[in-house]
Amino acid sequence: MAALLELGEVISTDILIIGGGIGGLTAAVKAKEENPDVDVLVVEKQTAGWAGKATKIGGILAFLGPNNSADKFMEFQVRSSGYYLNDQNALEKYVNSTFPAILDFEKWGEKMARTPDGKLLMIPTFFAPEYSSTFIDLDLQLPIFAKARKLGTKFVNKVHVGDLLTESNKVVGAVGFDMITGKFYIFKAKSTILANGSCGYKIRRFWVAGTGDGVAAAYRVGAEMRNAEFGNLYGHTVYQDTDGGMVGHQFLVNKLGENMAQKYLPTDGPTGVFLPVPLAVGMEKEIAEGNGPITFAPPPANASFGGHGGGGGLPKLESWSQRMAEKDKKYGLPPGTPRPIAIPLHGETSCIKVDLEMRTTIEGLWAIGDTSYSGSAVAGAINSPPGVVPGSGIMYAVISAAWAGPSAARYAKQASAGSVKESEVKNIKDKVFKPLNQSKGSSPQELISNLQDITAPIKYSLRRSKERLNEALTKLEEIKSKTPSLLAKDFHYLAKCHEVESMALCAELTMRAALMREESRGCHFREDYPKRDDKNWLKWVIIKQENGKMKLSTQPIPVNQYKFKPNI
Repeated sequence: MAALLELGEVISTDILIIGGGIGGLTAAVKAKEENPDVDVLVVEKQTAGWAGKATKIGGILAFLGPNNSADKFMEFQVRSSGYYLNDQNALEKYVNSTFPAILDFEKWGEKMARTPDGKLLMIPTFFAPEYSSTFIDLDLQLPIFAKARKLGTKFVNKVHVGDLLTESNKVVGAVGFDMITGKFYIFKAKSTILANGSCGYKIRRFWVAGTGDGVAAAYRVGAEMRNAEFGNLYGHTVYQDTDGGMVGHQFLVNKLGENMAQKYLPTDGPTGVFLPVPLAVGMEKEIAEGNGPITFAPPPANASFGGHGGGGGLPKLESWSQRMAEKDKKYGLPPGTPRPIAIPLHGETSCIKVDLEMRTTIEGLWAIGDTSYSGSAVAGAINSPPGVVPGSGIMYAVISAAWAGPSAARYAKQASAGSVKESEVKNIKDKVFKPLNQSKGSSPQELISNLQDITAPIKYSLRRSKERLNEALTKLEEIKSKTPSLLAKDFHYLAKCHEVESMALCAELTMRAALMREESRGCHFREDYPKRDDKNWLKWVIIKQENGKMKLSTQPIPVNQYKFKPNI
């Protein structure tokens, strides 16, 4: 212990939660409810209670109503959205957990949207049978943060955690550094929960925090990845300053007046959430052929889209919606006027493979929320998030945390504290601070920009082919070759340097999995293999590090054990 103390501050806990967003906070609450005596520590890169995506987007919660059929929704999800790559056991457990999560929100004192007579506002979801949605206040994390703190959860803020510590193929803690002071921390834990989000490549500032730190850390210690190929980009249609989301696809037209949805979307159900891949690829084709711009041209009766609309008695949400409406009225075009659109894209890689309790394939390690949404296979062949349906991001974070927290608490109760090796910590520390000690090299901003050049363009992210994926991988190797010479001018930029490495790894996971899957399915489109191939590709692509190499394999979908089966 004395030698470790010379390397940094050592903090021991039963459960270490990396990430203080809504998932991490819920996991802390659920762990303490399972065992009030368990020590829980949340370590957050920013500020717990204000971190993550949930406080940035307000709250749309999608759920199965108490009188609705789980089987009907699951059949839709598996056949028309997940395309049989769902883990149907996990999906069933998830769907049946959504309304109890709504009750948890109310128990924690969250402000939920209400009808005038005080009942929970339940809006039928038009694109998914049996499902409903509602709104939750913009400050949704604060009651959960207060609950976690009241139960005795401890917090450490402004600390970037990038590496896990292992002993005999078991995770026994992690290390990190203070982004303001540079102080080095060694966290010893019996159970570790990754709750630090997906990888978004900083493409859209809306969700800029997702840099794949947890995904990369899990991969480096040997955890398996699954469904990484569905960590491509998806988009919103945006006209003026109003975000239309997936609303209004039927009103997109080209210069010739042709309806894009009618021209490019199949008739057998949705192929994605937000902007479906065939439509995005079709719109790119139209522009290349000189048929642009693409405009949003709804009839006057349907001209108002975007925002949450209303607020169900939630003052902050109603104020936000009103500001958006006033902005559109002031700066927008008259109702019924075609509006040029943009398609801002944002990528999400969330591929850590987990079981029904959110355990990874490495002992002592759990992964929740956007670290493992795709990897759980709950949503199947679709970008996750948004996953099951729009509004499932917050729900999945909370539900997966509700599964992981008690599981990690039970494990910690019977597990013994692992041994942290001084040599391992010293090697990691030297590597962590290396960018501060170099005189010349690459800036993290430069490499982040280079990464965006191969993750954002449609030709790499949505319209894939063997040739273009290999082209992107060649460019990625060039970026990776520069990471050892990254420069940091302070501790904030030091974190950026390590984020570059995490993002580069996540990009490689996605591209290599996409290269392996020689078919098109859901949000994965291969121009050289444009058809779905159930005969050969009812499989999950699994990626694992072995001896420093990225090893890819496949795992057959156990369709014969599942309720909903394809016609092969």
